Formats: sequence, C-alpha cells, structure tokens
Amino acid sequence: MKVEIILSSVLAICTAIYTIINLFLLIESRATRKQKSTPLLIAFLKSTENHLMLELHIKNIGEGVAKNVKINVLKDFNRMGKDNLTLSEIGIVKNGFNVFPPQYELKYYVHSITELYKKDADDNIILEIYYESIDCRTFKENYNLQFNQVFAQNYSNPPETFIGQIPYYLKEINNTLNKSKEQ
Repeated sequence: MKVEIILSSVLAICTAIYTIINLFLLIESRATRKQKSTPLLIAFLKSTENHLMLELHIKNIGEGVAKNVKINVLKDFNRMGKDNLTLSEIGIVKNGFNVFPPQYELKYYVHSITELYKKDADDNIILEIYYESIDCRTFKENYNLQFNQVFAQNYSNPPETFIGQIPYYLKEINNTLNKSKEQ
C-alpha cells in the first residue's frame, strides 16, 4: 500500500512540474510571437562616411512592420543653414509614412559638421515618433538628439566600409598627384 501512495505522489509531483514548465513555455512562445510582429523605430544622428555632413537616420530595428508613422519635430532645425529647409518640411515629417518595413532606414542631411561645430555644438533636435504595429498596438518614442555627441565619435582612417574608402583613397591619390606637380 505504501508503494502505491509513493508512486502516486511522485506521479502527481511530476505532473505538476510538467504543467508549470508547459505554462512557462506558453508564456515564452507568446512573447516570441509578439516580438516577431513588434516594430521599433529609432532616430539617431550620424556623420557621413567622409565625416563632412551630419545625417538624421530613422530606422525600424524591430522585426515587425510599422504602419501609420507620424513624426512631430518638437525642436526644429534649419537644414543646411537655410530657413526654408527645416526638418519639419522633410517628407516623413510632413506627410507621414504608411508602411515602414523591418530594417528600412531613411537618411536626411542635416548640416555640415564643420559649420555645426563652429555654430553651437550644444544644439539639438527633439523628435516624437508615433506608429502602430500590424495588430494595431500604438507606440510613441521620444528622442533628444544632441549634436555634440556626434562630434565625440571616433573616426577610422580609412573608413570601414568600401563605399567610404573610395572617396578617401581618391582624395589621397589627388593629394599625392598635387604634391608631385609641386615638385
């Protein structure tokens, strides 16, 4: 009789542990499915490959599609130093974006880095990004993009990518040819 009670108890404990493990697996699989359909739009500043221009990048780093993307510029900036070229007039800010697929990225030139550095390195851009996922969940992201953080980046010479190395080496060849003409 005792053996039957012990076996029944062990079987009941194993069943309870198995049920708990299955519950955790269910929660994890739901989270994974949700992650696969969740977009994540980010905004950041980056210099171009030749380090002459500052670019505003808007990228979907999530795995899901973002829809009905709207961007509000809370602190505007005159691009290229011109009054009629503000950030609030660029395409995605002015008109929105219907569908923003995963890993899709938009780039907009902001200003010359040397001019920004002379002007006011402590200046910034403030953005609010609103978007929805495919299952109609809404998201809001706020970004305060500081220009002085871009100036503090380390640059590699030559640039890391092949596209960036082309103008670098062309410039080096040009400098070498100019030096040989002078001699």
